[in-house]
Amino acid sequence: MIMKKPENTIGSSGRLESVFCSFGFCRLVLTLGGGLWLTSCVSVPERDLRARHDEAHRIMYAAPDTPDAKPRFNGNSTLDDYLHHAFSHNPGLRASFDRWAAAMERIPQARSLDDPTLSFEYFIEQMDTRYQASLTQMFPAFGKLDLREKSAAAETEAAMHAFEAERLVLFDHVVKAFHEYHYLSRATQVTDENHQLLSDLEQVVTIRYKAGLAPFSDLIKTQVEKDRLANELGTLRDERASRSAGLAALLGLPVYDVLSWPKASPSGPAIVDVESLDDMLEDLNPELKAATAMIAAETYREKLARKRVLPDFMLGASWMVMPGMEGKGDETDVGLMAGITIPVWWGRYRAEIREAEAMVQAATSERENMRNMLKAELSMAVFKFHDAERRINLFTTSLVPKATQALEVAKQEFSTGKAEFMTLIDAQRTLLEFRLMLERATADREIAIGETGRSVGKYDVGVKLDVPVPVKNKDASNKERGEKDD
Repeated sequence: MIMKKPENTIGSSGRLESVFCSFGFCRLVLTLGGGLWLTSCVSVPERDLRARHDEAHRIMYAAPDTPDAKPRFNGNSTLDDYLHHAFSHNPGLRASFDRWAAAMERIPQARSLDDPTLSFEYFIEQMDTRYQASLTQMFPAFGKLDLREKSAAAETEAAMHAFEAERLVLFDHVVKAFHEYHYLSRATQVTDENHQLLSDLEQVVTIRYKAGLAPFSDLIKTQVEKDRLANELGTLRDERASRSAGLAALLGLPVYDVLSWPKASPSGPAIVDVESLDDMLEDLNPELKAATAMIAAETYREKLARKRVLPDFMLGASWMVMPGMEGKGDETDVGLMAGITIPVWWGRYRAEIREAEAMVQAATSERENMRNMLKAELSMAVFKFHDAERRINLFTTSLVPKATQALEVAKQEFSTGKAEFMTLIDAQRTLLEFRLMLERATADREIAIGETGRSVGKYDVGVKLDVPVPVKNKDASNKERGEKDD
């Protein structure tokens, strides 16, 4: 402790010096307070993260969250309508958003100093001092606060990218549920149309049977086939409630309210090239960005662990009141204090460094594993897309037209007695199967596009689904990234 003791004075000059000493103590207090205030200032990384968080909050909570305000989806509702509603109302996505907000609040905590200590001491036997007040503050070694703040900011960035990844997962689930629900509507419609055709055929066969132009077996076969389709139609209609509940759950709507059949428009042509999409995945995928941010956070922690061996500092000031000479009032004194911690537990510090190094390596390996898994998922999504495209082309240009033609020929030949009844039934069944398979391939194509978008991370910021169209070539992609870095 460095003490400055004023000389004994008489009368007003003694009181004046006492006042000056008090002012000196106040100046020291203000100096410490200024240091504390500086540590609470918002940093540039935090300001940027908060701006992005506020923008996401504005979009997410743009629509009022009340039962009366929720839209009633109808036959004209598009996939974009479902995606926008899911973004604003899905509870799981809001939970991820709140985790991002919580992580952001750790930044000011990380850069803040510990609370200062204010103490007051009153002496029972007032020999030299009546009482004294002191204010002390611990200051970490240079660089520790900065590393703590950078680590917290990196964790916040990881939480932000995790929120974006959660949004992509949600959109992927909505796309799947939407197109599965639409496929169910088309399958129900196609099956119902075929059931109606069999009902009409049953009437024709019944008339021919009564006229003695058709055997009873034809009538039985017609009724069996019609009942089989009726059973399939009943299964499809019963499935609607569960499919609707799955989609409603993603939208944050009551699951027991059956949604209207959605309106699905086929996506336009999409160029799906694995090599180009790999480049986009490296640049855009939020899961990889989150993993990269976690590597940065663990790296900052490692640097902080290496600074544990540096002593922390203590600064303080004290103000003392001492009894003066008889008849001359009390005297005051101001003291400055300084101290340091003594790092002696080297075994603990070395263990912290080894732990931090292991966490950096773990974060790096986790990112590499995630990268490999994402590329495998992307490869599978691209395969599904090309497979669906091939099936759509096959059924559209060949199988469905030929099956339709075969059914018309079978009807004509059956009416003239040139074909057996089973030929007509088989032709009808084949056309139904091909039409359903075409609808299945169409749904699979749209789902594959959604899976590709999820793996790549290619959804618009405005929560609108975008078909992933890669850059022309790898060199162009690298050139574009280089210009961006410059």
